[in-house]
This record gives sequence, structure tokens and C-alpha cells, in this order.
Amino acid sequence: MIRKTLAALASVALLGTLAACGNAGAATPNNDNSGVKFNWGIAQGSYLALYVADDKGYFKDEGLDPQFQVFQTGTPMLAGLQSNSLDVITTGLASVFALGQGIPLRYIALEGDASAAEGLVVSADSPVKSVKDLAQAGKIGVPTGTCAQISAYWAAKAAGVNYADLDTVNITPNLYANAFSSKSIGAGFSWSPYLVDLSQQGQKLIGYDKDWVPGGGSCPEMHAGNPTFLDKNPEIPAKMLKALGRAWADINADHNVASEALVKRLHVSKAVADEVAKLYIDANPSFADELDAGNRYSFVGDKGLFAQLNLASTTFADLGVIKAPVPEETLRKALDPQYLQSAVKEAK
Repeated sequence: MIRKTLAALASVALLGTLAACGNAGAATPNNDNSGVKFNWGIAQGSYLALYVADDKGYFKDEGLDPQFQVFQTGTPMLAGLQSNSLDVITTGLASVFALGQGIPLRYIALEGDASAAEGLVVSADSPVKSVKDLAQAGKIGVPTGTCAQISAYWAAKAAGVNYADLDTVNITPNLYANAFSSKSIGAGFSWSPYLVDLSQQGQKLIGYDKDWVPGGGSCPEMHAGNPTFLDKNPEIPAKMLKALGRAWADINADHNVASEALVKRLHVSKAVADEVAKLYIDANPSFADELDAGNRYSFVGDKGLFAQLNLASTTFADLGVIKAPVPEETLRKALDPQYLQSAVKEAK
């Protein structure tokens, strides 16, 4: 997820650091035989399969040696894509902004559904009892240009009020706890683990995106890559999916595997990690589901991920975060099912 609009610029120093890491289209073998090196950018999130696959050495087993670059927000990640310093990325709606900027990008597979663990939380003493009471929430934390802002926009529609009439404060969910304590906000739209953490701290969880966002939510977290790099290195996405598939098999066999990965990576409590992992796991489709045109996470057809990405794009345009929606043809072209098709075929 990104926490700032596209107008934000990454620093020259960061660009220089990323540029030194490599360039798209040039995966290189490691001299120590530990695997093929490539640059993988990650916007911080609750990526169950990726974390487990990395922790268990499944990428290494497949002959890969990804050089992970972790970003607090999506904006510097976009700078890395623009400079061809990142070969593969894992992120939420930052990818939509990348496509809107004309940055070449091709989706490989879904990592998880952030909207399944995103929603509205209000202070313990708030008069708000349902989304219908949103106008009574007072100041509302809404990070601009994020999935949470999309959630807030559609929650306002569900409440029968104009989003512009809400008293919103542009802060990120990691700051909500202090904002609630100081009475700076009375409510907030947040992704997890922050949403679950706030709820377990005593704030009131009102509901999740599925309760008001059309189609059940619009915040897919995706693995994607530079098309030039992927075409020159077709074995890399295939091996990535093998490693991620092994990770999901472990997670489905024992949910603790996922929650322990979240505790390690995000430094949250085990209780928070357990709940976040459950929300993600319950919503997670199989690779075969991602090829089923009737599934809301499908790479094919109009009812799957295309619908989610298109909704995000048009909503951001409505909010003035971007000047115009990303062309539908651009979104369709980016959703390339070839890697999933190969993975499912090989599994059979």
C-alpha cells in the first residue's frame, strides 16, 4: 500500500542506492552457487506466503537468490521501477499508480487480499455503532492514496454522506494508536495488522471492507515484474510460484507457520498475528482459483482482479488522487495469466 499520492518524489539518494543494485532484464548467477540474483521490492505488508517461503529457504531451493528491498511506502518503490532498478515487486495499489504513470508492469500472481483485513475502527466511547453512523465519527484517520481511502470513500456512500463532507485527517495507520489516545481522531480506516491491533487494544471494530466496498473489497496485494525482465528470465516467475506454492501448503497445514512469520517480520503480538493470519488465510484463493473467471481473484474475465483494480483506479480518479482512471486496456494487459497457467499445469 502506498501512503502518499503519486506527486510525492523519492529522494535522489534512494534512487542512487537502488540504481546500484542492478537493472531489469539482467538476472545474474551467484558465484557461490546460492542462486540467481535479482532485485525484489516489497512495500511493507502482511505477506504470508512470501515471508514463509523466504524464511524456509524455498526460493533458494528453486535456485533463486532474491535481493529484497523493503519500502515503508509505495512511492520510493515506484522510483525503483522507473529507474529499472527493481525486477520484481510485491505491493498493493502502488502497482495501479505505476500503471497509471506508464511504468511497464506485468502481474504474476496474487499474494493476498488486504481488504479482507481492512476496515473501520472507532474509539471505545464513540457513538458510532455501524457504518451508517459514520457522520457521527468526528475526525477520521484516512491515509490519502491508499486502499484505506477507497474503503472510506465507499463507506461514506453506504452511510449516505459525501466523502468530501467527512472530517478526514491524512495520517497513516501506524500512528492511529497515539491519535486515539490524544483524541486527535475518533475513527480511522486501516489495514492490518494495525486494524486488528487497535481492536485488541480496546477500540471498537465496526466492520471490514467487504461490508461496504463493491465486490467485497478492492485491495489485492500482487507479485508483479518488469515485462522486459520477465521475458528474458521466464524461469524466475515459475520458480517463484513453486516456492510460494510450497509456502501456502505449509500455511494451510498449520496456520501457526503464518502467524509466527508475521510476529518475526512485523513485530506484532502473537494474538494480533493469529487474527491477521486467519483473515488472510480465509480469503486466500488457490492458483487454480486465480484462473477461474467466476472467482473475484481471477486473472481472467471481468469479474476478478480486473474489476478490483478498475474500481480502485476509478475511485482514486473520483477522489482527485489521480487525474484520470488507468485505461482498462492497460489493466487487462497487465493481468497476464501465463505464469499461473504453467504452475497449475505442472501441478497436475
